[in-house]
Amino acid sequence: MGKAQRMARGGTEALGETNESGVSPATRLGLNLMGASITTLDLKPVANTAGIIPYAVSVFMSATLLFLIQPIVAKQLLPWFGGGAGVWLVCLVFFQTVLLFGYWYAHWSVESLSRKAQVLTHIALLVLSTLAVCLTRGAQSHPAVVGHPALVALSLLASSIGAPYFVLSSTSPLLQAWFAAPERGSVPYRLFALSNLGSLLALLAYPFVIEPTLDTRVQIELWRVAYAVFALACAWVALRAWRVPTACPVGQSHGRFRAGVGRRATWVLLPACACMLLLAVTNELCQDIAPVPLLWIAPLAIYLASFILCFEYEGLFRPRVYTVLVPLALMAVLLIPAHPDIRTLGVPIFLSGLFVLCMFCHGQLVQLKPESRGLTSFYLSVSLGGALGGLFAGLLAPAIFADYFELRVAVSIGLVLFLRFLLGYSSKTFLAICGSLALVLLYISSGLAGGTILFRGRNFYGVLSVREKNAPAGKVRTMYHGTTAHGGQVLTDALRGEPGYYYGRESGVGIALLAPATARRVGIVGLGVGTIAAYGRPGDVYRFYELNPMVERLARSSFTFLRDSNATVQTVPGDARLSLEGEPPQNFDVLILDAFSGDSVPVHLLTREAFQCYFRHLKADGVIAVHISSNYLDLDPVVTNIAAAFGRIALRVRSAGQPDREVMPAEWILITRQGEFSSKLESKKLAEILAPTHARLWTDQYSNIVGVLRP
Repeated sequence: MGKAQRMARGGTEALGETNESGVSPATRLGLNLMGASITTLDLKPVANTAGIIPYAVSVFMSATLLFLIQPIVAKQLLPWFGGGAGVWLVCLVFFQTVLLFGYWYAHWSVESLSRKAQVLTHIALLVLSTLAVCLTRGAQSHPAVVGHPALVALSLLASSIGAPYFVLSSTSPLLQAWFAAPERGSVPYRLFALSNLGSLLALLAYPFVIEPTLDTRVQIELWRVAYAVFALACAWVALRAWRVPTACPVGQSHGRFRAGVGRRATWVLLPACACMLLLAVTNELCQDIAPVPLLWIAPLAIYLASFILCFEYEGLFRPRVYTVLVPLALMAVLLIPAHPDIRTLGVPIFLSGLFVLCMFCHGQLVQLKPESRGLTSFYLSVSLGGALGGLFAGLLAPAIFADYFELRVAVSIGLVLFLRFLLGYSSKTFLAICGSLALVLLYISSGLAGGTILFRGRNFYGVLSVREKNAPAGKVRTMYHGTTAHGGQVLTDALRGEPGYYYGRESGVGIALLAPATARRVGIVGLGVGTIAAYGRPGDVYRFYELNPMVERLARSSFTFLRDSNATVQTVPGDARLSLEGEPPQNFDVLILDAFSGDSVPVHLLTREAFQCYFRHLKADGVIAVHISSNYLDLDPVVTNIAAAFGRIALRVRSAGQPDREVMPAEWILITRQGEFSSKLESKKLAEILAPTHARLWTDQYSNIVGVLRP
């Protein structure tokens, strides 16, 4: 019986313990499976602890700044692309790709340049990037999103933070290589763990400390100052490294590091799987929860925590334990998104599954780490895997899949890696068959619930589907964004033209639109299936603003509200706020804010500057109706405080559901001046006036999601 079989059958050898050569049996097994020679490794502990402090400070600062700029920049981009979760995924793809270039530069520098040339080159990059940071003040106005949104977002990211992000990305591997060089066997992987710790602390600090207390302008200015301090510290470390004598490039002086194709492929495949899981899980979460830094950070923090634990505490990864945990995690990550109650117990189970799988990928990666001469090559391979996983999940998958199949692909790869490393199977034919069957089975397992699927499509803004089902009101056709209903229509003749879902006649929007009036102009931010058009009367103009072009196509092809409306119906493509800012006053009698992405209201539509724009388009006695139904966010104080800032009152209307008419419970806030309309609603107890709070007013530069999360 071979060693792999003995491990799979629970042999007596303790895989987490090292032998007299300093190499654990799990490392030996992994290297044998990948065709690497165990005698080539030299895994000595870090020496020269006093000399490591300057390196540690620079590495920690670079990682902290690297992961602070991510939510800051992503938050700035959100309003320009409708506040959708796709913005964060594109940001992650950009960060992973630039990280790859930074690691490639570090690897090239160490392998090809003398120490003095390395130092001079890096100091030059520090100077140039600092000048770019100090001179670039960011966009002063919203750019026009012309072309594919993902490509536009990538170009904006590259032009705004590309240079400093590249330098920050290269710092950790380059400084680790400089520190390791004086003592050839010393591999400072603890610096890598420290780097990930700085990243994790930055991510956690942003939503709980930085975002609630500082506006975006201050955040950026402080980041610029911190970057300049980092550049000075890193340059000082570089000058210290200058004194290390090297007669020729590192790769030549010590013998160029060589690793087999199989071993390098594993260095790429393991982090690629982990990164695919990160983006896929983030995408699933952000379709039903607000696309804000707090929610983006949770999966990324888990991903980074697994890096820290695996590289700092290698004993935590015990293969026999993960032989049990990984199958459970694979099932959890696969099945939880399809569960109808994902908003409760499903979310922590989902994230726990991600943690286990990332621990497996990164723990196995640590088992295969090389000696000091292969350090930059190892990091380059790891970053290549992360970039490939990010490109697949963030850019390729939305273009080739009609649903979130990238999660299923990642689970399939994880299954193959599990069979390869934890169960010891190495037959390529067997693995290929397992992978193919997994992909087929996972593909078939999707979309089996929720009625008959008439359409499913995907673009930058998410997955849309149209389904039919039988309900108490009759046959109902519904549009879904992910798993959240965006409106529907009862197909029976008696109720076909009746507004349902969140827009019933007793809802806030129904009350606002049924108020006696002559011909009205109504603006609607968010089209959905066009339900609100059912309120239209002859002479009315209903003007819809819709960001997602696929929504309008489905509203016109699969539902009849728009074409059956008695009003003149107009549609304006693009982000509503940008469109309204560029239009002359529309003189709306009613302006309706109903722009949802899953369960979220885009933050940029709920700021003081946004409402200043809305009031410019509203008649003096007009009404703004804001849909605030949400499972996670209590937006009452946000809307109420903004109304008070403009001298208006906020009336909350809560309506009950009517299953026999396919009407859902809904919560709306009507913003208007004190007068006959508000007095009538209050006297009939149809609405309650909300009092302003002491919470800070939301602006384009400040918002606090933590402060409005429901308990």
